[in-house]
Amino acid sequence: MTVKEVPVLIVGGGLAGLSSALFLRQHGVDCLLVEKHRTTAQLLRAAGVNSRTMELLRNAGLEADVMQNGMKLVEGHRWRELGQPSHQIPRVILRANSIADIENAVVVEEPSVEVGHISPTEPYWCGQDKLEPIIRDEAVRRGAQIHFNTRMESFEQTTEGVVTVIRDRTDGTTTTIRSQYLVAADGVHSPVREALGIEQRGNGSMGHVMSILFRADLDSIIQGRRFIICYLPNRDAPGMLHRFDEHRWIFGFFYDPDKIDEKEFTEDRCTGIVRTATGADDLAMEVEIIKSWELSHNVTISYRDGRVLLAGDAAHVHPPAGAYGANAGIQDAHNLAWKLAGVLKGWADPTLLDTYQEERHPVGTATADQAWMRQTLRGSASETERAAMRDSTVVSTGYRYTSSAIMGPAYDNPLPRELATTAEPGYRVPHFWLYRDSGDRVSPVDLAVDSFVLLAGPEGGSWAEAAATAAQELDVPLVAYALDGSGELKDPDGAFVRHTGMAPRGAVLLRPDGFIAWRHECDAGTGDELATVRAALMQALGRAGS
Repeated sequence: MTVKEVPVLIVGGGLAGLSSALFLRQHGVDCLLVEKHRTTAQLLRAAGVNSRTMELLRNAGLEADVMQNGMKLVEGHRWRELGQPSHQIPRVILRANSIADIENAVVVEEPSVEVGHISPTEPYWCGQDKLEPIIRDEAVRRGAQIHFNTRMESFEQTTEGVVTVIRDRTDGTTTTIRSQYLVAADGVHSPVREALGIEQRGNGSMGHVMSILFRADLDSIIQGRRFIICYLPNRDAPGMLHRFDEHRWIFGFFYDPDKIDEKEFTEDRCTGIVRTATGADDLAMEVEIIKSWELSHNVTISYRDGRVLLAGDAAHVHPPAGAYGANAGIQDAHNLAWKLAGVLKGWADPTLLDTYQEERHPVGTATADQAWMRQTLRGSASETERAAMRDSTVVSTGYRYTSSAIMGPAYDNPLPRELATTAEPGYRVPHFWLYRDSGDRVSPVDLAVDSFVLLAGPEGGSWAEAAATAAQELDVPLVAYALDGSGELKDPDGAFVRHTGMAPRGAVLLRPDGFIAWRHECDAGTGDELATVRAALMQALGRAGS
């Protein structure tokens, strides 16, 4: 049996697993990914790429690829004002008696997607079948080892790492992989999670759904009325219709597997169901894929067991309402990647990995609950229930962390009631345009990609100098900027300093994921900036007890 060694083994080649490989390679960490299926996803299971996820893909160099392969999500009224461009799709959710009666449809939800004031990028509608290959190819280009049609047979934790046996499903050969850590991104029914006996909690299964991917010219019927989802409450074939791409659609509906076997859903039967549901009895259509899945709501009680860390659907599964699931998985991977990089490269303490649970578990739980409420209470929520719901932008981008690696207050809810633009510890750094010497503009969101970043106010040059010295002493990657108008980075109109509440002599420390680890708010120094910044870095690295 062949034996290989690699710092990180990733089990699962969906969006969370492929993103883990991409972000680890972005930090220069070697990794190997195994996926039991032969190739990337063929059926749309996630399409909405929110602005926060687009920020992460943008910083990995993939923004243009997603834009080229997807459709820009826009406000419904903006789409109509711009002349209904084909490369854009309004984020509108409708309910209609039939497709032919779309003009009388009721708007169920029209969440805002205007994010220019909070993000340097925009949300896109890009199906999982397109997004996975984009991420896979870039991860491979950066040096990740990715093997499809390869199954994890077994794994065992040791004091020094994880020993895993994998099997190539093509020729049956087995290989032993010795890794320091294992990232389990192996889906809803995660074999890794089940082997570890990690409990899940939530509302459980909501039922089984059959999805029909088909090709048809529905645009000629809906007469220019576009949407991302339309609920069709036909008595004989109720379900949900949503756009897959410019020419294909998906119709999903609940069914009871105890009463009917999924194999009984033939192409002819599915064609009849779609025609009945849409009210287009003579619709010319071609069925491409028929696939079932289980709609459920569960979150594991722990994202970590020793050297094994769960990400994506292995850690949390959401109803599709809100399109949070895949985005949350990619954001799991990003939070985890820089921490693994720090530990493996020696500039962070292994205890830093405890903050993956501290930070992502509350966010994962709250996000799953928001999806659950949107799925079950749509149009019928009480005043109390509506008060518990958060704006989609808050859920996707405005969440906040509480952990031992952040020098800030403990938040009782990871989702604030409103999106914050102040640079508070635990929050993602707010977006305001800054300018380089070249005249090019850059967002603070784009600065902290593979290192820590310290941003000092216009009179806080001593903080930048102290941060550079502390980083050298601690051997941690860090770039420091003083926004005083004379350095490499400028805040010419003072928007960042003014709107974030940073004092002229203040400073903020950004982690490699763009979240704020520490902030000096007073308009005065401490008398020993070097000791203060060193202490902040030590805590952000899990080294405060060293």
